[in-house]
Amino acid sequence: MNEQNQKLIVEDADITSRCRCVNKPGSYMIFPKSNRVEHHLPQFEGVLAQVLATPQLGAKFVEHELLIEVNGHTLKPRDEKWEQFFFILEGELQFELENSKHKLVKGSFCWLPPHIPYQFINKSEQLCRAIWIRRNYEVAEGINIPDPIVAHESDVPAIPTDTYMEQHLTPYEQLGFDMGINLQTFDPGVYFSFVEGHVMEHGLYMLMGRGLYWLNHDLIEVQKDDFIYMAPFCPQFFYATGWGKSAYLLYKDVNRDYVSFL
Repeated sequence: MNEQNQKLIVEDADITSRCRCVNKPGSYMIFPKSNRVEHHLPQFEGVLAQVLATPQLGAKFVEHELLIEVNGHTLKPRDEKWEQFFFILEGELQFELENSKHKLVKGSFCWLPPHIPYQFINKSEQLCRAIWIRRNYEVAEGINIPDPIVAHESDVPAIPTDTYMEQHLTPYEQLGFDMGINLQTFDPGVYFSFVEGHVMEHGLYMLMGRGLYWLNHDLIEVQKDDFIYMAPFCPQFFYATGWGKSAYLLYKDVNRDYVSFL
């Protein structure tokens, strides 16, 4: 084997050895930014999407990271049968629904019930990055579907738990919400008070910092811009490391019985 071929093999081995992407079907997935690819979606222009979670993974929701270029926009108002959640990671977006225009900046979010037409455009001079989550809204007898929410994370009070701070971006204390979205913030060295195991599945996006996630007996380091999928009943535990605060955006299904799966 000549020296050039040996060099190629070593370099290829180094590429795969650095891969932090882990997929344990039926349990969890770690999906770092470095392993994600983009694709185009219908009815958008100047928008690329990184697919984070879909039913092919086993999830009961779909989550994307949208990369909305300067002047990127929806081609027409979108009227979808899904409930939806948007969260701005970077940049800004002009968002229009119910004949009102809203300027969404970093930390802004909106929740939409089914069949609320909306459209958006990036009128700024920089890329906008946004989390986009969709799922079937599960109608419950005697419970009204909530109105849309457009707000900023700074509008939502932080609730101290036993170890970390939690903001409910969707107020799922109200039974009308079956999509729970939390923003959870940890000081360095803070950790869960116990190993969680529950029926809710999660889509988790690391907003800042780093930490150690214990998932079904695997201990894995995670950092800013990582996405984590956790299947129902996956044992989970988080410990914040590093020098600064860690925070993540967390999706979970809430407030409904599970007999529909029978």
